[in-house]
Amino acid sequence: MDINTIIAKKRNGGLKSELTKDEIKYFVGKYTKGEISDVQAAALMSYIYVNGLTENEIVEFVKEIGSSGDVLDLTKVSSNIVDKHSTGGVGDKITLILMPIVSALGLSVAKVSSKGCGIMGGTIDKLCAIPGFNPSISVKEFIDNVSKIGLSIVSQDLNLAPAESKLYRLRNEIACKDSIVLIAISMMSLRVATGSNKVVFDLTCGTGSYLKDRKTASRLGKLLVKIGKRLDKQVGYVITAMDEPIGKSIGNNLEIQETVRALNGYMTEDVNEIVMALGSTIQAIALGEKDQDINQARIREVIKSGKALTKFKQMISAQGGDVSYIDSIDKFENAKYSLPVYATKDGFVSEIDCDIVGSIAKFLGVGRTDNPEEIDNTAGIVFEKKVGDEVKVGEIVAHVYSKDEDKALRSSKTLTDAYRISNVPIRIKSKILEVYGM
Repeated sequence: MDINTIIAKKRNGGLKSELTKDEIKYFVGKYTKGEISDVQAAALMSYIYVNGLTENEIVEFVKEIGSSGDVLDLTKVSSNIVDKHSTGGVGDKITLILMPIVSALGLSVAKVSSKGCGIMGGTIDKLCAIPGFNPSISVKEFIDNVSKIGLSIVSQDLNLAPAESKLYRLRNEIACKDSIVLIAISMMSLRVATGSNKVVFDLTCGTGSYLKDRKTASRLGKLLVKIGKRLDKQVGYVITAMDEPIGKSIGNNLEIQETVRALNGYMTEDVNEIVMALGSTIQAIALGEKDQDINQARIREVIKSGKALTKFKQMISAQGGDVSYIDSIDKFENAKYSLPVYATKDGFVSEIDCDIVGSIAKFLGVGRTDNPEEIDNTAGIVFEKKVGDEVKVGEIVAHVYSKDEDKALRSSKTLTDAYRISNVPIRIKSKILEVYGM
């Protein structure tokens, strides 16, 4: 058996030439060890992108990639190990807000996140903006925290599904990041590694996501459910519209501050709607409660009582973070420069172009690059006006933050182009497009 034969088989046969379990195991094992080159792996991924995989192949890839490193057994912690994963997007801080809420509801949350590889920083990048926070605690500490606190969010550096991490980056580098099959394998393999058995996916779609439409997101959701059943995992999903940045802010420091405000009960309408939908679906799957009103009432109660914020602080403290920054969010370092962005006409905000916003964010230093030192935790954008809001010429619609004056100035001018203004009022559409699991 050799990699060239496997590549040729998938190139020439497509779905008609199903890779065997042993061939998939060979590829994943050798690639993880570095015995198969990135060039060879890229060739196989490209042919999978073009020709697809059968359901059996997908499941075997998930199993092998998920077990390419440590595989956690959390059955002694709880029979309900919950995870939530998002396809991401511009300003997506939902995981940071939702996971403490779910833990406060009495569920055990074991969450492994990757650092951002694209335009935006990931959940781990945002958490690392909290001084002292360690996303790379030991496996034992991770399990202990899930057991004692009911919540831990760690980086994939823990040797959990290392093949997934390598293939994820490769997938982005070779323009295969929008493959439904490869996305599903990536998303489910991490759930195998962490031992979570109740999983809800936030499938974002629109200009701010690599899932550009609801139809594509729905196909992915249905595939994830199928894979989950084959792996004895209960899977649900919520398709959410990524047609404008989520929430009020973009940027690591800014999004942690927004997270803390949200856990204190102050959420923008879009964040609240998404949190309620995902939180209700998680309860339906993990607790069997299908009444959405009851589930949402529970969420409001743990926020109002302060239990959700307490869970967040406990997790931060257990992983070395300075909780004083959560108690007083004004302690976070401010950007040296803050520039306003003004409305250019009277009317109503009809769109905030996520592609433009994402490019600005990366230019400012929000997103992850090859050089971690280029990340600016103080950089970002705060949106004072969102879709549906009325504006007047000269009114401030956003602020741009940066440690570099020239970057701030250029970004503030470009952000003006991201705002589209309509002459007529805009009807606010629901961010929730489809729910499975309620």
